[in-house]
Parts: sequence; structure tokens; C-alpha cells
Amino acid sequence: MGRPLTKYVAGICVALGVSVLAQQPVTLFTTQDYRKDQDRWADPAYYLHNTARELTDMQVDNRFGQKGSGRDQYDIQSPYPFKTSMEHYQAWLKRANGGSRHTLATLPDWDGMWNAGATWLGSNNIQASTIAAALTPQYREYYVQQVKAEAEGRHWWAASYCLPDGFIRGLTRAEQFLVRPNQVVITSDMLSGVNVRWVFTDKGHRPEAQQFPQWQGESIGFWDGHALVVHTNQLHAWNATHSMFEWSDQMTAVERYERAGNELRMEITLYDPVAFVQPLHATITYTRATGDERPVFSTCSDTNGPSSNIFTGPDGITNERVKGDPGYWDPNDARPWATHYAIGEKAQQRR
Repeated sequence: MGRPLTKYVAGICVALGVSVLAQQPVTLFTTQDYRKDQDRWADPAYYLHNTARELTDMQVDNRFGQKGSGRDQYDIQSPYPFKTSMEHYQAWLKRANGGSRHTLATLPDWDGMWNAGATWLGSNNIQASTIAAALTPQYREYYVQQVKAEAEGRHWWAASYCLPDGFIRGLTRAEQFLVRPNQVVITSDMLSGVNVRWVFTDKGHRPEAQQFPQWQGESIGFWDGHALVVHTNQLHAWNATHSMFEWSDQMTAVERYERAGNELRMEITLYDPVAFVQPLHATITYTRATGDERPVFSTCSDTNGPSSNIFTGPDGITNERVKGDPGYWDPNDARPWATHYAIGEKAQQRR
């Protein structure tokens, strides 16, 4: 029996004399309702094998709906057996015999600016499906909402609204370390201002009754020889960066920094029982700047202007939008990007 004759109708291959049409599976770019595609959210083919960053840049590169590179260079699952960050931190503290005691003369030299190297936390060279698979069902839905919006050019930037970039993005920027016996200060220059983290090496976290969510969390640490181990909790729930994950206010982290020549090697394990299926892990290698690079103090108003709720009326008087006014932005919105994406989704439904 010979091969059946075929023809193409509206891009669908039809076998003549056969009643079944060869249908293409739904993708992020063809779906009518992404919320009904739960069984495909962890499938690389759903995103046409695009990396997270390729989805973000899809409109810029004029390649909407095209197949991606398929690059997936990272294992993001934690290699450690610990269930919580505090269990992790305490195990390493015990291994270090309670930590090393340093004077100013014996501390390691981390002076200068350090530029962050490649990491999946920056959304490059990791499949969108790999990130989606690492998230709990609710946060997986949040993620698909975001990457669909990003691929369609409906971006949302924290800095556009003079909001902090958050804990994760600060790790992926150039950093400066001020090392002292009882404290390490880590600064990074961000679009919306200068991030500052205080790592206390002479005390524990504040009592639970006094804890509250903070943009950079609260960090404590100890020295394991010349390696710095850090535990961070009390993190403000936020979003990592473009086409990346959200986390809850239950996220905590354990970091380890150690210098090797002109490199400062860092590993981080992220714990969030609300957002992550399992603890996540990443490494970043910071390279010491060799030129005359200097930190720049910036504020959000330098690059993005004042709050979008503040405006000058036709009478020249400074005024402010309040709830109910057109264009009002709610500063207490816990997930402002989702509000932004929902506007675009409603606009699409009206077409």
C-alpha cells in the first residue's frame, strides 16, 4: 500500500481519505488560556525550547513564537540534604567548630569592586521549563503568567515604579565588600538605588516577635577560616528578574563566599516551602575589577523620575493620584507585576 496523499490546509497536515487531522500541541504562543495548560507548564516544548532570557528578549529580537536555543546549562536543585536553611547553617557552623575569630589584621582582603559572572539567577542559558518545574503549582502559574507577558512585550520593571529590585537581582550585579571583624557590609549599585546588606558576624537574628519582611532581609554569618557563611531570613516576597521566579516571604538563604586569586566564589542555597518544590542552588563567580571602576550612588529619581502617583496639574500645583483615580498605582500591591500583566490579558480578551 502506497503512502497516503497529503495536503496542507491552514498550516495543518491532512491525510486524504483519513478523518484524523494532525494537530500541533498548544504552546505558550498559541494558547487561548494558559491557565488551562497546567500539564504542559514543565514541558520544554510548551515554550518551544526557549530559555528564560530568550522569552524576555523575544519581542526585541523580533522572533515571537520562534524556536529557542534549547540551552539548559545548570542543575538548579540543591546538592545538600538539608530541609531548612537554619539546619544547613547550623551544620556548617558545627563543621567550622563554631566559626573562626578574626581581628582586623587577619581578615581576608576583599577590597575593590567585584563583577558578577554568569549564573542562572540572571535568566540566561536555562530553559523556562526547568524553572517552572522547580516551583509549586501556584508559583508555577505565576511564572507562566510572567513569561507569557514578557514574550509578548508586556514587560514590568520594579525600577520603573521606583521599587527595589529585590534580594536576588542584587546578587547578580557588581558588588563591593567592606570587611570588619564583627560585620561585613555588601553594597551593589542598582537602577533604583544602592542596595546595602549588613551581615552581622557577632550576633544572631533578632527575636521572632521583632522580625518583619525587609527588602534585603536580615543577615547573620560566621567565618570558616577565610570563607564567609551567611544566613538570611525576613525577606520581602518579590520577583527575581525578567522571566524568573517569584518567592514568598518564607524564603531564606545560605551563602558561602571564598576568595581564590582574583575571583570571589559564591554559592547560594534558597529555601522556600511555599514557592519551591525543593531547595534551589546557584553559584556566582565574582571577578575583581582591575580598572578604575568605582561605585556610583544612584537614586530612582536619577533614572526613572518620581513616583507615578505624583504629578503637576495644569495650575502648576503638585498633586497626587489616589485610589480610584485613573492611572493610580497602589504602593501596597504585593504583586504589582501581576496587576500589570492582568491589564494586558484583559485587553487581549476584548480583541
